[in-house]
Amino acid sequence: MWAALYERHFDDVYRLIRRGGVIDADADDVAQRVFLRVHDLLASGVVSEVVNPLGWLRAITIRVVSEHHRFWRIRRVKHWVLELTASLIPRSETPEQNLAVTRDQARVAQILAQMSPKLRDVLVLSELEDLELNEVAMILDIPKNTVRSRRKLARDQFARLWSRGGQS
Repeated sequence: MWAALYERHFDDVYRLIRRGGVIDADADDVAQRVFLRVHDLLASGVVSEVVNPLGWLRAITIRVVSEHHRFWRIRRVKHWVLELTASLIPRSETPEQNLAVTRDQARVAQILAQMSPKLRDVLVLSELEDLELNEVAMILDIPKNTVRSRRKLARDQFARLWSRGGQS
C-alpha cells in the first residue's frame, strides 16, 4: 500500500510541501519524512484502513511541514516565502514588468512572513491549494467554523498589510 501511495500522490505531497513554505533545498527531506511517517503508521497497524488517501496524506504533510517550520522558522522564513511567491506571480515580457513582478513578490513574501502560522496555513490550503473548507478542517484537525473564521481573518490581515505596503 505504501508504494502505491507514494507513486500516486508524491507530486501532490511535494506541491503542498512547497506551498507550505518549505524551501526547495529542504523539500525532498520533508517529503521523505512524510512518507517515512506514512510507512511507520501503516507498518505499526495504527491505521487499518484509509478512506481518503489524499486527505490523509495532506493531514500528515501539514503536520510534518509545521514541525519543520517550528525547527527552522527564525533562520529560513524569508527564503521560503520568497521562493513561494516567485511561483505565484508569473513573469512578464519586459524588464519593467519583471521588475514590478519582483517587487510584488517581495511584498507578498513580507506579508506572509508576518502572518501567524495558523492564519497562513489556512490561507495556503484554502486559497493556494484551492481546498474546500471541509478538507482544510480535516487536514488541520480543527472545526469547519474555525477554518471559516481564520480564512476571513487571514484575508483581512493580508489585505490590510498589502494596503500598508507590507508594514505591520
